Parts: sequence; structure tokens; C-alpha cells
Amino acid sequence: MNFDYKTELKKIATLNSPIIISSGTFGTSGAYLDLIKNQNIGAVVTKTITLEAKSGNPQPRIFEGKNFIVNSIGLENNGVYDFVINFDKNYKNIPFPIIVSISGNDESEYVKIIKKINELNSPVAVELNLSCPNVDSEGLASAMNLKSFGKTVFNCSQVSKFPIITKLSPFQCINTMYAETAEKNGTTAISLINTVPAMVIDTENMSPFLGNTVGGMSGPAIKPIALKMVHEIYKSVTVPIIGMGGISNYRDALDFLMVGATAVSIGTMNLVDPELPNKILKNIDNFLTKKNIHDFDELKKRFQKNL
Repeated sequence: MNFDYKTELKKIATLNSPIIISSGTFGTSGAYLDLIKNQNIGAVVTKTITLEAKSGNPQPRIFEGKNFIVNSIGLENNGVYDFVINFDKNYKNIPFPIIVSISGNDESEYVKIIKKINELNSPVAVELNLSCPNVDSEGLASAMNLKSFGKTVFNCSQVSKFPIITKLSPFQCINTMYAETAEKNGTTAISLINTVPAMVIDTENMSPFLGNTVGGMSGPAIKPIALKMVHEIYKSVTVPIIGMGGISNYRDALDFLMVGATAVSIGTMNLVDPELPNKILKNIDNFLTKKNIHDFDELKKRFQKNL
């Protein structure tokens, strides 16, 4: 069966496939683009952009464990003004829809960034990274305040000419009120989960391994956590959900689609195998053919009736 992978993210876009490349794992170098140009990727998410330039956290920034990594990059970027000026140079040859990820210390910074992003034409959406475990700032505290959280989503949705995707942390996903508040305040979709706050110790030297002491954990080990949270949020909102967290093969992708995700986003494993999207889709096609399932809605319904 030649399965139709087209994915409707409602007001955002019709994607050619349900597979998205997560923020922080998509690059714009020629060598990388050569690797992925023939992949059936639905969309890509830029590195998170902030109002002013950030140098990121001190080294070391990445710890590789068994089935996970802990990173402490710290949102290193050149700031939104440089991003907009150099957007065409960096992104004009990208053959996939582009979602711009942004982060601010408070609601006013998010709005300022959005207004600058509005100068662009080609992005299909803006993702609000409302909680980054690698950044020590007021932004995380503000994002955990439900009133401030809702105000940020509302004001961004009011000023943005692009649809808004709200990215939730694991802590925000424990309480479905954050997802519900995001929907009430104008978000077009919700993505979850962001990395899980984590810490690694250099036992021999009796010190933190990461230069920033703490970071965010991602990779296959967090999949059960993310899966449970997508399942819960799906029951609480009507906007599309982009599920992420440890997707490394077609079964992982199918699991997220079954519990309620409309699309899935690959992060850590994209760093391991940039050609993973086509491998996942080929095996999804084989699975759906074997099960005599004709679309993703039917896949979801079959799972939901077994709950």
C-alpha cells in the first residue's frame, strides 16, 4: 500500500508527512541538507531564537548515557535581529516548511520577538518555547505561573501573523490546565514534551559533569513519560498535538499517533541518524498494510476503543 502520509495541522499547514525535526537538532549546513534532502519530512523547527544574542552555557554541554543524553546548550543563538536579517541566506534552500522556535524571559520579550519575526514570509508557524530547563532566568518561573503563561500565549497569538504552537514542559503537562489555557488563549497547536530537567555527576572528580551543573534529558529513555502526557493532554484539548520524546523507530512514532498526536517530532535520534524519517515511514506503511488500516484517524480510533 502506498500510504498517504499527508498530515493536517489544521490552521498551520498540510504537511507531506507527520514527521517533524525538533528544535536544536536541525542544521542548515550544506552537508547536513544533502543528507536529508530526500527525506519525507513534514516540517523542521529552527534553533530557539531569543531577543538578544546568547552565548550559551559553559562546556561541557552534552553527556551521552545509555538511551539518553543530557544537554545544557543554553539557547545559544545570535538573537532575533540577526536571525531575520540572515533568514534567507540560511533557510532559502530548505525544502521543508519551517517553524520558528522562540523564547523570552517574560511576556513582553515574546511579543517583541514575534513582531520581528512578522517581517518574514515563509515560516508556517511560530513555536513558543515556554520552558527551557537549560536556562536560569525568569522565563521558567513565569511559564509555571498559569496566569502569566496564558497571558503570554494570548498576546503572542494576537500580534503574530503566523499560527502559534505552544511547547510544554513535563511539569506543565502534569496539569492539563496549561494545555487547556493555551488553547483558550489562541494557540493553534501544542507540542510536548520538552526535555526533562536532569543532572549528571562526575563521580571520580566529585563534581557536576555539565558546565552548567544541570541540563535537559532527552532520548529513548523519556518516551514512556512523554507518551503518558500526550495521552492525557489529548483528552483535554481539540487543537492538534505534536508529540515528542524519545522517538527512535516506527513503533515509537505509531505509539504517539495512537495516543493522540497528529504529528511527531524527532530530536535526539535525528543527531544519530538523519535518514530516520524515511525508515520510519517505510515501516509504518508495512505495519498499516498488515493491519489493514487506511489512515491515521483509523489507527487512533482502534487504539482508543481498547482503552
